[in-house]
Amino acid sequence: MAKPHDHTDTKSAEGGAPKDEGLEYPGAVPVAADELPVISDKDLDRQRAKSRGKKGSDAAGADSENPFKGGFGAIRQVRAAAKRRAEAHDKVKSLKAELEESQKVLDHRTKIEADYEKIVATQNDAILVQGQASARAQAVIDQQSAEKSDLEGRLAQMKAEHEEQLRPYRELMESTKGRADDAAKTLADAKRQAKAADQQLGEATKRREQSVASANRSVDNSQERLRKAEGELDALKADSNASSAVVQKKQSDIVAERAHLDAARADLDRITNECKQLVDSAQANLAAQRRALESAETAADVAKREADEHREEYERLYNAALAGEKELSDEIAKRDRAITSAGKEKQDADARQTEAQKLLDEATEIHATPEVSTELAHTIAQGRKELEERMKSAQKLAHEEKHLREATRKQRFLFIGAIVLAVVLVALVATFVMRTL
Repeated sequence: MAKPHDHTDTKSAEGGAPKDEGLEYPGAVPVAADELPVISDKDLDRQRAKSRGKKGSDAAGADSENPFKGGFGAIRQVRAAAKRRAEAHDKVKSLKAELEESQKVLDHRTKIEADYEKIVATQNDAILVQGQASARAQAVIDQQSAEKSDLEGRLAQMKAEHEEQLRPYRELMESTKGRADDAAKTLADAKRQAKAADQQLGEATKRREQSVASANRSVDNSQERLRKAEGELDALKADSNASSAVVQKKQSDIVAERAHLDAARADLDRITNECKQLVDSAQANLAAQRRALESAETAADVAKREADEHREEYERLYNAALAGEKELSDEIAKRDRAITSAGKEKQDADARQTEAQKLLDEATEIHATPEVSTELAHTIAQGRKELEERMKSAQKLAHEEKHLREATRKQRFLFIGAIVLAVVLVALVATFVMRTL
């Protein structure tokens, strides 16, 4: 263990003196009242006389020197004094922290030594109890792990048996589903063909009506022209002034028109027969497609019903098998939860046992090494003496810094003012030069 007075400095005081907080001197650290050193009035008088002498000599030296050089030197002296005072303050603070930590260690060792017998008994009991708890938890883990392994084997075997038992039913379900899908496709094709046949019948009927109507109009028109020509011929025959040539011409027209009428009637018969054949053929095709549709619908219904029956049968058997597997899975999950719970109990028991062993080992080590406590107490006592010396030194450096600041205040202010004035003059000259260019 390193002694407190071997502590090295870890902080610097480049920022100047720390702020006083109502302590005995600037930069002091708070300590207990009985730990503060006693400073008598004689000590203060001697310090004031020494400071006045130093102040006078410093001021005389500063006045005899160049103001700029003296002011700069004064600033350097003040900064050096502040640094020395801050370093001393840091040493006091560091040493005090080390002493407090060492005192905590000593107090802890003292308390452990005083309660040694009780600690040994208590921690031995705790080690025994937690060891038994850990063993019980481990037994539970072993038992539950063995049961879990057995259940997992049974579950794997059950799944294999169920797969073997369900395979024929699954294959039958898939095959009937395939036939039902094929029947559904056949039914869809039959519906499209029946619809096409119905459209063909409608088109044939429409064409027949249009063709027959056109042929009838041709016959009617021919008959109308024939009646008109016959009427004109009768009028010519009744007219005594009509020439025979005109009568013959009209008679020729009538003969020609009768020939047209016969031809129109022949076309009407032919068109009627042809359209009737087309309509009869379309009707026959439609009837055939409807019979095929009915057959496809029946086949599709049968195939779908068979597929549904086999699917329901497979699902019933599958759900029954799944229920049996779930029972074993639930039992395995129970073992998993028991293993997890026992594992946590064992972990907690092992942690408490380790902590008890740690406390027991610490108490045994402290009890077996009383010389360590003695050496630590001696080190603390020496450290307190060193702390008092460092506190006196820090107080002295604080007073020296204060008096040095007072003694050099004028030189420092003059130096700073001269620097500011020089900067202002340079700025004015530069401004003037810039304006004249």
